[in-house]
Amino acid sequence: MRTRYDWRSNRGLIPALLLLFMQPPALAKNAAVLPQNVSRGYWDFYRYQPTTQRYNAEGDLEDLAYPFTNAALDSSVLPILAPLDLAVGGTASLGNVSVDYEYDIDVLDLGYSYGLTDKLTIGFHIPYYRITNNVDTALDTSSANVGLNPGAGPAIIPISAGGTPATTDDVQNLVSDLYGFSRIDSWKRDGVGDIELGGKYQFFLESSSAFAMTGGLRVPTGYEDDADKLNDVAWSFGNYALLLRLHCDNLISSLWNPSASKLHAIAPAAGDTVLNLTFRYDLMLPDRKTMRFGDSPEQVLTNDRERVDRKLGDIVNLEVSAKHHVSPALAVSLVYTCGFKAKDDIDGDLDYNYASLEADTDSSEQIYIIKVSYSTLAAYREQQSAAPMEFSLAYRDRFDGEGPTSGQANPKLDTSWVVAGMTILF
Repeated sequence: MRTRYDWRSNRGLIPALLLLFMQPPALAKNAAVLPQNVSRGYWDFYRYQPTTQRYNAEGDLEDLAYPFTNAALDSSVLPILAPLDLAVGGTASLGNVSVDYEYDIDVLDLGYSYGLTDKLTIGFHIPYYRITNNVDTALDTSSANVGLNPGAGPAIIPISAGGTPATTDDVQNLVSDLYGFSRIDSWKRDGVGDIELGGKYQFFLESSSAFAMTGGLRVPTGYEDDADKLNDVAWSFGNYALLLRLHCDNLISSLWNPSASKLHAIAPAAGDTVLNLTFRYDLMLPDRKTMRFGDSPEQVLTNDRERVDRKLGDIVNLEVSAKHHVSPALAVSLVYTCGFKAKDDIDGDLDYNYASLEADTDSSEQIYIIKVSYSTLAAYREQQSAAPMEFSLAYRDRFDGEGPTSGQANPKLDTSWVVAGMTILF
């Protein structure tokens, strides 16, 4: 018979607020584990502020649609125009194109964990994404010197020879015919993200400090970049990854408050402050992916493609957080995270310029989080609440970063988001 944990007894641990680290990362991590035979279910809803910018390799902000924010559609971009350079006495051009992207992102993260023993908790989580890319395109033909031929003969001729300026649809069709890209229109998709599963083992616990280790696997069940789409938004790297997390908790308020409760006590005392340090390492496993190759990371319009061997750069994060208990039920947390991703390694058999897709694929970010949480666990223990639950509301902001230049790599978005969550124990 299964043994139910008695929340009204004086023994036990408050469960970990999050077992696994997700994409996007979880709000808080610590060294706590679930008591044996106790389950935990949770949901977190992430509402992103719509964003139009990302961090580039120099740490500056640039438009999501770069390099097509304001680009000349001339013979340097469209080789089909090169034979007309001599006819126009310079550089043949259809005009300037302007493309704007705005990402609108919602994420619902569902998770479950179970106390296998008083030291070992296992679990999984499944995020669900809904992303819209609102696209605006415009073509300015005031500088065009070539256009469409309204009669027979070559499709494009100098305007001085009777060519008519192209329209946005004409350019879309031309790019599609030449390079096989889908139309650059607004894009919307939803679906499951990368599933993570694993376990956390607490190997040390005393009255004011605790240490734990989490190991896991990330499965690439999410949507990854499509080489034939310029307007899609990936929410998966597309590869398997091994996950390692090291957690250290310390009840720092015990230094100045002799009456402070024990670390991870069921009913924390008002004034209890817990400092957490978490180290995260994602070992990215090799995979294969179809990619397009240009002479530089900025060159997007190219027909050179190959299914390559790819080893994405490993990811390291260091997080420091402080959680202050205003009362046994109410707590306020402040979290700071800095993260780094190593450079990708891409190789193939066709002697393309693989370095163009490796350039600037290392990245970094800095994030802060402010969180308020309300727990009914202490009230449930005193039979004053119907269920042991926690509710949370947080604001998160990526305030600095450096990201990849290539459009085929996951960008570092300039964005902030609000997260609402609920946890229930049973």
